[in-house]
Amino acid sequence: MRNPNDLIRPVVEQETGRLHGFRQSQLAARKNAFNRRSFLRGAGTVAVGLPFLEGLPERSAWAAGAQPVFTMMMVGSCGVVQDAFFPSATGPITTAGLAALSTDTAATQVLSAHAPNLLFIKGVNWVQGGPKSCGHAEGLVQSLTGAAPGSSGNGSYSSGPSSDVVISQAVNPQGTDGLCFYIGPKSAFISDRISFTGAGAGKVRAGDQNPYVLYSKLMGLTSAAPTTGGTPTVDPVAAELAATRKSVNDLVRGELNSLMNNSALSSDDKMRLQQHFQSIRDVEVAMGNAGAMCSMSGVDTATLNNYKSSYNYSTNGMIETVALLNMQLTAIAFACNYNRVAVMQWGDGTDGTKYPLPEAMKLGTWSFHQISHRIMSDSATGNDPTAKTAHHAIDVQRMQTLAKGLDVFNAHGLANNSQVMWTTHISDGPSHSGRNVFHIIWGNAGGFLKTGQYIDAGSVTNNKLHNTLITAAIRDKSTMTVNFGSGTGTGMIPGMMA
Repeated sequence: MRNPNDLIRPVVEQETGRLHGFRQSQLAARKNAFNRRSFLRGAGTVAVGLPFLEGLPERSAWAAGAQPVFTMMMVGSCGVVQDAFFPSATGPITTAGLAALSTDTAATQVLSAHAPNLLFIKGVNWVQGGPKSCGHAEGLVQSLTGAAPGSSGNGSYSSGPSSDVVISQAVNPQGTDGLCFYIGPKSAFISDRISFTGAGAGKVRAGDQNPYVLYSKLMGLTSAAPTTGGTPTVDPVAAELAATRKSVNDLVRGELNSLMNNSALSSDDKMRLQQHFQSIRDVEVAMGNAGAMCSMSGVDTATLNNYKSSYNYSTNGMIETVALLNMQLTAIAFACNYNRVAVMQWGDGTDGTKYPLPEAMKLGTWSFHQISHRIMSDSATGNDPTAKTAHHAIDVQRMQTLAKGLDVFNAHGLANNSQVMWTTHISDGPSHSGRNVFHIIWGNAGGFLKTGQYIDAGSVTNNKLHNTLITAAIRDKSTMTVNFGSGTGTGMIPGMMA
């Protein structure tokens, strides 16, 4: 275990300046010296994540009295069964009204508990309405960029940045990248294709496949230097804190008492030091009292810990487990102000998942991609009615997963300062069309977005949808991006706005 002196030194330097009796040259020469950020990462992140404890103005708009808007965007694979997904008519959506529907006719019925916070949107098109070569890759590329692909085929790339990157650069400290997840085995044919830092093949962002990566960071267990294999290593001090839930002050109490009794310290120095450590304790107590805001309550930590050593997407149905874990962890990351933006690709472009659902199992070994094609083929298109029924059952399961993820967002008090978007990279499987791609949004983004409504956007290109989401996220900035992408029109979708 590290010398407690090394843990306490940066805090002392921060709060009291140059302490009497300590020369800067001596401090620099000491082995294993830690800067303030290292101290806080190693000793001050008890189950909540580094930025929440830092409280630096540049890290948190909350410190200035204005809550930030948090944004999560998810893009699912292979489209939906459109005639059995949304309610049959646009207009208000209520908990009672949505619950009264049958899942046979509306897969989104399972979201009824969240109806007051939901916005359903139809009438949104990709800029390149139909596929030129590979509709899956081309659809993925357009889903968050609001622009036609820079190339066609399964190697499609973007012609500009994606909206999650634009938002991250505006709302995260120093333009820190948002969280990026990839749910699936990353097939050689099509893998990461939704988050781009700019135009070109080399601008795509690779998503984390294993949710343990984010989990370990939120628990304060990831060291600054992961192993070469990519598995996060464990900081022993942070691990002790996480395991024992001791106060940071408890860990270094012996050194604290010794320092407080040091005759070299003035009374003002001692007062400052005492005030500082009391403030740490106050934050810890406040976190304990507000556990619903910044805790792992309700998250399957046993599964996450198992993923530390092994995870395998060949397990049937694992894709939904990981999708849910990533949503739950993102909710915690937002509540702790660890990051303000997240993006998730929910399945490979040609999704090979075999869902263990009765409707899908009737088709034997068909993958989800083949089910979406309505034929046991990854290239041809058919009209098998059993496959359509199976696709609808998968839609229902994905909505059930979404509902459980939104439960955690809601439990962490994020409905009024977040926007969570779910869509698919094509409108439906047989056509591979980029026209009338359905979108679901949860949360009012600080009162900016309309909720409890099902609207028709009027056959607009999705750059206008992303103009609206970008503006909702960064409207407190001096400049607002309302000309994102390259669609048929600029500005926002008025029907989305409160």
